[in-house]
Amino acid sequence: MTRTYVVTCSVPSTDLDELNLRVIGHTIWVTGPGGFREELQVPDDADLDRLEVELHKHFLEFRAPLSAT
Repeated sequence: MTRTYVVTCSVPSTDLDELNLRVIGHTIWVTGPGGFREELQVPDDADLDRLEVELHKHFLEFRAPLSAT
């Protein structure tokens, strides 16, 4: 069974194309309409190369598998 890190954030859009997502190190940067900006820290053992993103109405959900410890 793979452990997964999950984090959500509220965003001012229902269209993923209106949002800009960048991963730098273990930080996910989200920018969008109206000057929206959110910075999400993720654990060092999260595999951001396998990050999955879904938009549910006004909520972004990020999922990344965690390495076995």
